[in-house]
Amino acid sequence: MTADSSSTPRRPWRGVDAEDRRARRQEQLVEAGFTIMGTDGAAAVTMRGVCRAARLTERYFYESFTGREALLVAVLEATARDARQVLVAALENGPADTIALLRHVVDAFTAHVTADPRRGRILFVESLAAPELATRGLVLVEEFTSTIAQALRDLDFGGDVDEQDAELNSEAVFGALAYLYQLWLGDRLPIGRDRFIEHVTRVIESLARATSVDADG
Repeated sequence: MTADSSSTPRRPWRGVDAEDRRARRQEQLVEAGFTIMGTDGAAAVTMRGVCRAARLTERYFYESFTGREALLVAVLEATARDARQVLVAALENGPADTIALLRHVVDAFTAHVTADPRRGRILFVESLAAPELATRGLVLVEEFTSTIAQALRDLDFGGDVDEQDAELNSEAVFGALAYLYQLWLGDRLPIGRDRFIEHVTRVIESLARATSVDADG
């Protein structure tokens, strides 16, 4: 009786098993997509161009992705995940004072997106401009704003936190910051890094204090 080849373990090649090799190839493709998308934009990303940059054949592209759109989404998700981790880490390890903590978080996030300009372009330009990313981009916005909303609930701005205020304010913070970073990273806001961080900090503080509780009464 012939053994089912699908159930036969694949032998390691140079000490690396098949699944690890597949994961590495997928990482190479995502990294290549990140480079092209972050440098020339989502429209410049093609399957062949990504394969050339990753030094892989088209066969390996379709091993990991159903098509170009799936790769773009994977690049955006990886970039957003890294940025969100920076936010969470900064919130957990910052100073106790509310404004000092906000400044610390803004500084950490700004350092992250300026350390590699491709990150900022993907997060604040391509995620909003590329039609292929529209649906997934909205989901990632929700994930970002949920992180911001939780932070606004936890921080002390003097007064009781209303759930709807926190939700509305987190959306406002995300929208304001996305636009400010888009302009600043694109050199359309000619101000220095220190002043930009301070201004963003104050914008978050102001928006976090917004309330419409009395309108329900």
